[in-house]
Amino acid sequence: MRCWVRVLTVAIMVSGCEQDGIAGNDGVDSGGVDGPSGPDADVGDQPCDMTGRWIGEQHTVSVALGANQNTTNWYFYEFTQTGDRFTATRALNCGFVVDGTTTVTLDDATLGALAEQEMAGPGRGGTFKLSNDGQSCEFVLDRMYNLRGASKAMYLAASWSVGDPDKPLSEFPALPTAPPGMEDWDADNMHGITLRSGLGNRYVAQRDYNEHSGRVPRFAAEFGGQGVISVVWDSQEGISTQTAPLLRTTATPSGNGWARYARADTLTVVDSGPDAALQTCRNVQQLAMQTW
Repeated sequence: MRCWVRVLTVAIMVSGCEQDGIAGNDGVDSGGVDGPSGPDADVGDQPCDMTGRWIGEQHTVSVALGANQNTTNWYFYEFTQTGDRFTATRALNCGFVVDGTTTVTLDDATLGALAEQEMAGPGRGGTFKLSNDGQSCEFVLDRMYNLRGASKAMYLAASWSVGDPDKPLSEFPALPTAPPGMEDWDADNMHGITLRSGLGNRYVAQRDYNEHSGRVPRFAAEFGGQGVISVVWDSQEGISTQTAPLLRTTATPSGNGWARYARADTLTVVDSGPDAALQTCRNVQQLAMQTW
């Protein structure tokens, strides 16, 4: 998700899925040419070409009561590129884990509900082009807004759609803290979406955005890392009164995050069935663990 998250010290807000052994404070990869399919990955005949399947991993930090909360989000994309411009023909937001004062995850029901629904819409794009000196590629993934656990028509689509100019979250309607604005996306009879932690559950609506940019090697099947791909992001949440009072504090994003990408030639993508997005996102997390 930004995805991107506000989190408490005692319970954390984010966008994502189960931990599956991947911690939010993973090590850093500065980029290279050997992707998840090995040195023979199909990187095409253009030095800067996003065409194909990719997984992405985003790292951000929020602060609450003086403590850092480290969030890792995962993504799946199928891109096509014409000239310097690429577009996602398919995209899934594949979950998160938060490590800090406590660990926050989502159940499968929540992950499955969010995977295809939380982004503002299809068609996220960006640019990937040779640098002026021709020695590297300049990467930009355009801003995407995400919403979870609330009416998309009222709290996202009415204010922004893919292709509109960027705007701060302060210009969107305030998020709800109860129905009818809050919606039970994961069908567990609780308001909003359910974030599970060792300190208890939080029931929230969330809205965020993220955009990625940086300079990476030519013909790279894998690139990014801290100091390579920068993430500009912000987030908000509305907290249901069904959440225990101790867990109703929201944290603040702390500076820019970072991201990394890898070609996903070996990824098993499930194209049909009621759990297709969930199964694909499980595979994305597993491939990310193997890659990084």
